[in-house]
Amino acid sequence: MQKLYRKLRTIDDVKDFFVSLSGTFVGIGITAYSRIIPSFLLHPYYIVTLRKTLDLPMLRKKADIFCLEEELGEPVWENGFNAARLVAHPLIKKFLINLHGPKYLLPYQSYPELETMARNEGWFRLANPAAIRNRVNGRRFFLEMTKELRLNNIPYNISPIDSLYSRDYDYWAKKTGPKFVAQLSEIGQGGGRGTFFIKNKVDYQRLQHRLRGGTWRGIKLISFTIRKHMQGTSASLALCLTRHGILFSDLQRQLIDLPYCADVPEDGIFCGHSWGNTPWSSHIKDEAIQQARRIGEYLFGLGYKGILGIDLLIDEEKNRVYPLECNPRLVGALPMLSQLHLQSHTIPMEVFHILEFLNLPYHIDIQEINSQYNEPIKGSHVILFALSGRRSSTKQGMKAGLYECDPDGERLSYVKEAMDYEEIRNERQFIIIDGPPDTSVKDFGSQDPLYRLCRILFSYPVVDNVGNFSRNAMQVIERVYDKIMGKNWRHD
Repeated sequence: MQKLYRKLRTIDDVKDFFVSLSGTFVGIGITAYSRIIPSFLLHPYYIVTLRKTLDLPMLRKKADIFCLEEELGEPVWENGFNAARLVAHPLIKKFLINLHGPKYLLPYQSYPELETMARNEGWFRLANPAAIRNRVNGRRFFLEMTKELRLNNIPYNISPIDSLYSRDYDYWAKKTGPKFVAQLSEIGQGGGRGTFFIKNKVDYQRLQHRLRGGTWRGIKLISFTIRKHMQGTSASLALCLTRHGILFSDLQRQLIDLPYCADVPEDGIFCGHSWGNTPWSSHIKDEAIQQARRIGEYLFGLGYKGILGIDLLIDEEKNRVYPLECNPRLVGALPMLSQLHLQSHTIPMEVFHILEFLNLPYHIDIQEINSQYNEPIKGSHVILFALSGRRSSTKQGMKAGLYECDPDGERLSYVKEAMDYEEIRNERQFIIIDGPPDTSVKDFGSQDPLYRLCRILFSYPVVDNVGNFSRNAMQVIERVYDKIMGKNWRHD
């Protein structure tokens, strides 16, 4: 790839820079929407995806999309399907071979198998090596790192899984207090998987029963972490580690354990973000950035670069920020956060992530970009899950695009194709995207209750400044579930 030196200040600067590059860029994702942002800046741009979702016709107006389920004519059933397994499929490999020039692959994260294929096929990965990611992703690593960096730390114990069965509730309650969090170390997926909130002896005994086989989600368990359950607000920061310094998103409120997740066996379920209505104090914001900066610098010293996320707990009463977890990959705020940035003519983080792995000479004013990221934005996204997976035989299905809910919150009407926040005109309108699943098939390609059906985009923050969830947004969620799953989705 030709070596060029560019100063990047605007979206147009980025477009001009990308036009000058040779090669073909391909986003790799379980759904196509998750990799859509480069299509706003790169032409041509390709996406390879697994799931046949009803937003594909709309997304194909932005990118050339190859969908494996579409080509096969049926759902792909396999637990733990990832980018490596996707590109290893003969149909995908054939598609990639037919693309012109060097291929630059943008996955959610890298895997050893993907790295082997990339070497054999001559592909370039726009992602950190799996060895670094696996190390950074470990809960033990994160706890030890925060201790070494002397960051705010919630007391914890890491123990062999056998002690979960040999120790009773009172043993742990004496160490951490009556309410604590148990996290299974071997469950690498985020979003709440492998996390359990224990409030009393009954909760603890229920967890012992669930894990009596020594496995969870098909993974053999070796150890678990017990830490004190603290009250506070769940938040996160998206970072991008670059040669010029660290880029930070604004502090963002996470939506955790929304009511429709009540019957999911795990806790701390990540359901989306709400931007723009949480009055963080300047002290809280500064402390979050300071702690995230130290984590970012530490990881950069290990060779990590590009995008990552840090989950935080905000204790407003004590005015303290506690780092909880590091997500060394493209984060759950994307691509929605980047859509809001594009709307305000701000360069999205994916651009700098890509440029770091291309190893091209470019220049940015890190303070100027961070200042733009710190500008207020408004909006939300909510993830809907399959939950029980039970669907009514009379389901009608649901197109992707812009909808409007009537004033009573009982009926939804389709308005038009849309995927951008700026196309939402009022608080009764919303966008269905990142799905819904194809209703022409009987089953989803997974039995995981956290299988994602779609996202709902709202133009306003769905949580108010004291933490109350919007009644209007909850009505929309219920009506969308009714449309996709039928009335059976409820667990009354």
